[in-house]
Amino acid sequence: MDSRQISAARLIAQGLVGPAPEPSSLSPAARVVEHLGCVQAQALGGALVSIALRLRHDQPEADLDAVRSAIDSGEIVRTWTQRGTIHLTTAKDLGWILGLTGQRTLKAVAKRREFFGITDAIVDSAAQLAEDAIRSRGALTRQELLDAFAPLDAGDEYGHERYLITTLALHGIIVQAPMIEDKDDMRYVLTADWVKEPVHHDTEAGLREWMLRFVISHGPVTIDDAARWTALPKTGIRKAILSLVDAGDVAGVTIDDREFFQAPDLEDRLAEWESSAQEILLLPGFDEIILGYKDRSPTLDPAHEKAVVPGGNGMFKNTVIDGTRARGTWKRSPRKTGPRLIVEPFAGQSIDFDLAEAAASTHPAFT
Repeated sequence: MDSRQISAARLIAQGLVGPAPEPSSLSPAARVVEHLGCVQAQALGGALVSIALRLRHDQPEADLDAVRSAIDSGEIVRTWTQRGTIHLTTAKDLGWILGLTGQRTLKAVAKRREFFGITDAIVDSAAQLAEDAIRSRGALTRQELLDAFAPLDAGDEYGHERYLITTLALHGIIVQAPMIEDKDDMRYVLTADWVKEPVHHDTEAGLREWMLRFVISHGPVTIDDAARWTALPKTGIRKAILSLVDAGDVAGVTIDDREFFQAPDLEDRLAEWESSAQEILLLPGFDEIILGYKDRSPTLDPAHEKAVVPGGNGMFKNTVIDGTRARGTWKRSPRKTGPRLIVEPFAGQSIDFDLAEAAASTHPAFT
């Protein structure tokens, strides 16, 4: 493999091209999330599309309802797993993932806690109020949960509210679980009641498992990619990945004099599926093929990043991937008839609009 093939290999590793993850006791949608480890989900509708797209090879009819069902059944949950950013992950794995990241994230926002005047006593009271409200009324919307906090008189600024919710989530007390009907939003439940069969790992085993999933599902990756994705120290990341190499669970490779790690069989799958990876893909804005790496240049040229993240505000536009490279952005046409897409190629790039429109005709965001 050379550097020109990295993007194709990543598309295959992530399941956007080629077969879906191996069967397990989970539903196909939950297997996708388990395979990826976590799926960035502040734009929840886009995250649902990202999962559905990875079902299409084995289930051409797969749509957003399959993903929603996996959430409503309790297999997939949503919370702040890493980098202070909300993600989807498998319910069974939530506990050990937060065991790796939760306290680190809380320490990172300690100054915000002090700024908002949130004390341990307020957090304890918020936990009790949340528990009482959910046990008496069932799963709550965000506003219903905030209403339950009213007796605290902790302030009504956005930061106060968000801090209380994220703190309880990072402590593993609450989690977002069932979908709100007809909305791209989720309710809050008590983690202890919702997650029936949690998997338990100590810190070392948990980090090893997380790195196994990341390398297998995102490779080829570097140590820097893994450290950025988890927001965990490089020393532990490198130790975990090298132990996986020693065990033969992942492979270390050199590509253009750089050290990468990937699934042991990725080269074989690349040979089989590289031609399919050249086809047009319409990806939502926060898809892992863009967000899952510190160095995303194999797929998105740095010269085009401002077109995907205008103003550097953290909001990523939908991307058109063609020939394994991001060539432009897309959005749904507001017209009820005619073309489904509005496509904006990057400067110096061209996109076959007819092929993009054909991809939209079977795309889960449109069906």
